[in-house]
Amino acid sequence: VSARDVLHTGDAGYGGLSSAVGIGASIGAITMAWLGGRVRGTAIVRWGGVVFGIALILTALAHSYLLALGLLGVAGCAMIFNNIMTNTLLQTRAPDHLRGRVMSYYSLMVLGMAPFGSLQAGWVAEHFGVGVSLAVGGVVCILLTFIVVGSGLPDGRPDGEQVSEGLEPMQPIEAAGPIAPLEP
Repeated sequence: VSARDVLHTGDAGYGGLSSAVGIGASIGAITMAWLGGRVRGTAIVRWGGVVFGIALILTALAHSYLLALGLLGVAGCAMIFNNIMTNTLLQTRAPDHLRGRVMSYYSLMVLGMAPFGSLQAGWVAEHFGVGVSLAVGGVVCILLTFIVVGSGLPDGRPDGEQVSEGLEPMQPIEAAGPIAPLEP
């Protein structure tokens, strides 16, 4: 809708805008691989969330196709920075016996809640316009970044610190016997 009504570019323009997000995300992923462990994880999560939100807000205000392309590229890069580092922090900081539970909850939040966000964004876009929907999404991203990252997410965990008080480690499941190969 934004490509058609605001930027006046049609289907090809929408494809370009979608590609800009993907190109930005690819550049971000390559950059994160290159950076490795040389950066503080919570700083990447914090700045990734804030820059993503700002890029969404500025995209909502953009009336130039080229500006929107650049801003969506920045948004894609910031989004992947945030996603990669959040995933890394969760996997490296979760105790071994809780890692599966933590990652399944994370997957539920990332994948399972996306349709609800899309429902909200679609409703706001229908009633108030696409620009308002993007801007509201950007503001929510910035606020939640400060709430979640500013809520005491540690930069590191000292050895021996009890992270999961009250939870017992899961016991491994023992197989009933050897597993027979499948018959062709």
